[in-house]
Amino acid sequence: MKSPSRLSRGLRAAAVVLFLAGLGIWAAAGARVGWTQTSTVAMQRDEITGIDYPVRRAAFLPGVEVPLAATALAALLASLSLIRPRPELTSQS
Repeated sequence: MKSPSRLSRGLRAAAVVLFLAGLGIWAAAGARVGWTQTSTVAMQRDEITGIDYPVRRAAFLPGVEVPLAATALAALLASLSLIRPRPELTSQS
């Protein structure tokens, strides 16, 4: 059995790195199971009237699609590494 080519090993290594990076980013940001949010809402109290009101702040909270996309791309790279190159044709003279 032939050993995997350099390209195949590189694609597999890239797939593992991509998978781990996607999971790492998602876990570091709180492992949110919902969809990605680009803003958060915080309640503030008006000091004069005492009324609470919502304030929207820009924030990036990666959701479950981040590790799913990383997994899909890693699977694509890993499957590309399984494709064998065509054998070279030898001319018969």
